[in-house]
Order: sequence, then structure tokens, then C-alpha cells
Amino acid sequence: MHDIKSIRENPENYDELWSKRGLEPIAQKILNQDALIRKAMQVLQEAEAARNKSSKLIGRAVANGDHDELARLKAEVSGAKNVISAMGIQVESEKNQLHSLLSELPNIPFPDVPIGDNEDGNVELHRYLEPPVFDFSPKGHDQLGEELGMMDFETAAKMSGSRFVVLQGLLSRLDRALSAFMIDIHTTEFEYTEYSPPVLVREHALFGTGQLPKFEEDLYKTTVDQYLIPTAEVSLTNIVRESIIDADTDYSNLLLMLIDTTKHLGSV
Repeated sequence: MHDIKSIRENPENYDELWSKRGLEPIAQKILNQDALIRKAMQVLQEAEAARNKSSKLIGRAVANGDHDELARLKAEVSGAKNVISAMGIQVESEKNQLHSLLSELPNIPFPDVPIGDNEDGNVELHRYLEPPVFDFSPKGHDQLGEELGMMDFETAAKMSGSRFVVLQGLLSRLDRALSAFMIDIHTTEFEYTEYSPPVLVREHALFGTGQLPKFEEDLYKTTVDQYLIPTAEVSLTNIVRESIIDADTDYSNLLLMLIDTTKHLGSV
């Protein structure tokens, strides 16, 4: 998420860079929301200071037997507490609005990223081989799978709805074998560590990996505020969430090589 301090220092630069990603100017809206937070914080802090000052004077009024002063100070403390309570709620609300606003904004592009309005603006950096040219009309994988009796969309639709498939026979075996092959290659040849983390995670896990809030409507959510992960990267990344890793002298231990395989089950 973007640093509000950086936006305060150079809002025009942010608007210019965001415009390259198709966004209308929004920095001023962010700064306005930030100003509401700062104003509410100021009122809150002033009320806290007034409460503390009056609270300290209450003891003196009691010692002096000054009942009028005592009543006045207690009223000030009570009033300050009411302001503190109200402003605390307002500060939290304003912060949540700013957090929501910032979290929905995309990253700003690097200066050397080419600008394009559509896919025709993409710059080809490298090409590996050429697409094959057939002397016949090739079939799609779904058509081949059905004709070979290894992909059953109709049965899947009955139990799960559209866009699902039942694999069977050799194709199901191939699916399992490819997963095992991928895991074995990475763990034996490239020193990855295999994990089997949960496929249900809390909201903060998906926020940290960037799926939320952008893909909220595309994720499957339970009734207890848990989500099905779209890929294993969500769980793997959150293994080190809120952790501090002490670096070795050559920093080699900061390259964490974790791997898992999951069924595609977390998004529509």
C-alpha cells in the first residue's frame, strides 16, 4: 500500500504516474482524507491534554476543600472524556476510509515502463521459438478431453455448476503426476522446501498478498470470514507474515524457497 507521507510530499508526481495506468487525478482526494484524520487527531490530543490537566488539579481542589473548583474540574474531565470517546471513533473511521482508498490504488509504474492503451502497446522483450503451424485445424484441449472420454463437463455441471470439469482415467493420473513432478523437481534439484499449508485463510492473509480488496467478488468466502485461497502463494507468503528474519552475512537466507501445489478452488 502507498505511503501517505510520500503522497503528501509529491502529489502531482503520483497523479502523473497513476494517469499512465488510466486513473483520473486522485491525490487531492487522498490528501483531503488525510487532512480530516490529522484534524480529528488534533482535537483528540487537545481533549486528552485537557483531561490530564484537570485530573491533576482535582487532587489540589480536594486538599483545599474547594468544592466549587472540584465540581468545575470534574465537569471538565467528564466533557473531555466525551470528546475523547467521540473523536476516537471519528479518527478510526477516517483512517479506515483512507486505508480503503489507498489499498484500491495500483502501484505506480517504473519510469522505463512503456505506455500503452491496449495490448497492442505491449513491448516484446524476448521470443522463445515460434508458435506451431498446423496443416489441419487443431482441436482445443476441452474438445480433445471430451472425445477421449477423459474430461466430463456435464457431470461436473450437475454437481458444481458451469466452468468445472471431472477428470478421469489417464488424464486424472497425468494431473496428479504433473503436480508430483513439479514438486520433486523443485525440492530435489533447486532446494525448495515443500509445505502443505491450509487452503482456508483469513482476510488479512489475502490483503497482504494483494488479492483483497481488488478481487473480493471473485473469491469464495465462508460464513466465518475465511476465504478459499486462489493459489498456494497466499498461504506460503503468510508463513513468514509479521516475522523478522535475521540476515546472514551474505543475505542468502533471505531467499526463501517454498513450494506447494493446490487445486484451483479459490476464485470464480
